[in-house]
Amino acid sequence: MTSIIVVAIILVAVVFYTIFSKIQAKKALAARLELAFGKPPEEKDTEFESIRRYVSRCAKSDLFVDHITWNDLDMDRVFERVNACQSSVGEEYLYSVLHQPQFDEDALQKREALIQFFDQNPAERLAAQVALAGVGKRNYNGISHLIFGDMQRLPRAWVYKVLAALPVVGLLGFFLHLGVGIIGVFLAFAVNGIVYHQVTKKIGAEFPAIGYFSRMMKCAKKLPDTKGLQDQPTIKHMQSLRRVFKKVVSKAPTQTSGFTGNIVEDMWLYGTILFLYDIRHYNNFMAAIIQNRDTFHELYKAIGEVDTALAVLSFRKSLPAYSLPAFHSQNTLDFEGVFHPLITQPVTNTGALAKDVLITGSNASGKSTFIKTLAVNGILAQTIYTCAAGRFATRFNMVVTSMALRDNLQEKESYFVVEVKSLKRILDMVKKHPCACYIDEILRGTNTAERIAASSAVLEYLHGQDCLCVAASHDIELTRILAGQYHNYNFCETVTDREVLFDYKLKEGPSTTRTAIKLLDVMGFDEEIIESANRRVK
Repeated sequence: MTSIIVVAIILVAVVFYTIFSKIQAKKALAARLELAFGKPPEEKDTEFESIRRYVSRCAKSDLFVDHITWNDLDMDRVFERVNACQSSVGEEYLYSVLHQPQFDEDALQKREALIQFFDQNPAERLAAQVALAGVGKRNYNGISHLIFGDMQRLPRAWVYKVLAALPVVGLLGFFLHLGVGIIGVFLAFAVNGIVYHQVTKKIGAEFPAIGYFSRMMKCAKKLPDTKGLQDQPTIKHMQSLRRVFKKVVSKAPTQTSGFTGNIVEDMWLYGTILFLYDIRHYNNFMAAIIQNRDTFHELYKAIGEVDTALAVLSFRKSLPAYSLPAFHSQNTLDFEGVFHPLITQPVTNTGALAKDVLITGSNASGKSTFIKTLAVNGILAQTIYTCAAGRFATRFNMVVTSMALRDNLQEKESYFVVEVKSLKRILDMVKKHPCACYIDEILRGTNTAERIAASSAVLEYLHGQDCLCVAASHDIELTRILAGQYHNYNFCETVTDREVLFDYKLKEGPSTTRTAIKLLDVMGFDEEIIESANRRVK
């Protein structure tokens, strides 16, 4: 009797300790989330190959930010700056959102309504973060395979049902003879063991997707059950979608990872092998997913939308300033206090571009950073409804760039060929959609005479299209050739006897400074070189 009481006390203590540990872990998680919210995400090695899998399957039209523009603007780093998501679903969805500019403000305002709800209700915001953290992050989670049909049922499902009956037949053999029963069970285990090993080796890589699916379903239940969230349209939609998958969760295989030494767990594993439990349930699970694949995709997007809204809110609070974009129908761009979100101590600029723009100035004066600032904010405006600016007013358009180009050694293409192809895609795009084109050092890969002739011809053509073109160049000649078509701005520097000073401020008019030779002098070049250069420039 005493032993029973001791065992009971130990069991009760274990239960209470488990519950207490879970409560403490949840409190610690909430504290970490609260501390990190509104701060730039910690730097980490992001597995972009995994995150890109979803958007790579979605990007089937030219209304996606193309890979040249994405790379020119270093949008992977911009994504990392915004990414405060708690789940892999959120990360993948946010990455996709940043690739898909919207042309309808209603869609953006729906996202904004959820962001504002979380901003005004910090308790619900934290509860949603905790629920999403329960889904967690797992690289190569396989969810995109479920969504896009890469995972299918095993053929000849009836075979596994027949094989699962063999152990029962073996057990019936005991009624005939002990030896018959033993042999029957042994053969059933041997046959089903081989089948289990071979089949799970084939589908084992898909089990992480099934496990992650189960965690998504738990989150989809927790979010609607959280007080205050039930009336949010995205959450209500999620709740209705989840109902479709209530039975699917029960059909998911157990995904046992192997023998552990725990008697209960190992006996369960023996049972799953003997009766091919995982294989049969894998087929049942996949049948249910295939039947409701579109609904599952909608549920994925609903969870991703919540995680994205929370990440955007945290991103806004981490910026020195931000604004919601204003959209108009004019082919113009107005901005006040605009800055690049990746710069920790940015210099802001204010201006109004009412026509195409040519920006001149020396290297390192700020031309490239400025046009990247406009382009990045143009994308953020139409994706996450957020601008790193006091004011940013634009029209709906496709942002397309030609900037950070390199030789393509794999295709054996020179820099100039790569640049020409990059410009050609811009010329093709402006024929289809309203665009904002940002071009840095146009056609720098050829000689001066041809560069100026070809550059002026390309920029003249873009001026006649339905686009706002912002180009940066060293070629002052372009300011005269394109006078009346392009408004001139410049970035300049001040060179003293000891240093070069940049203010990174946008100024009207073409560049008039000639400081390159002065810079050689400041950097300590031989006097003979300086004098020779000055004679030749006159």
